[in-house]
Amino acid sequence: MDGLKIKIKTTDGLEGEYPLRPRIIVDFETKYQKGLGKLIADEQKLEHIYYLAWLALKHNGKVVKPWGAEFLDTLEEVTLVTNPSSESTEIA
Repeated sequence: MDGLKIKIKTTDGLEGEYPLRPRIIVDFETKYQKGLGKLIADEQKLEHIYYLAWLALKHNGKVVKPWGAEFLDTLEEVTLVTNPSSESTEIA
């Protein structure tokens, strides 16, 4: 999942791009009990993207509201960003 980032803009003016590091990916997969790649490719829901945003902010030291409606109300825009020139370290 090298090169995968999440771009976040919040209602209070915070804007940033955060890499999806291993800890974020594992926390995500633990919650949804499926691999991130499968959920993004086959079963993507906006909830997945928003949860990744929450994890990314939390793991990058930002103060965030608890996961749920209060946090979702702070989001203005969230986008997954991939870098096609980066090499994947995934093992098939």
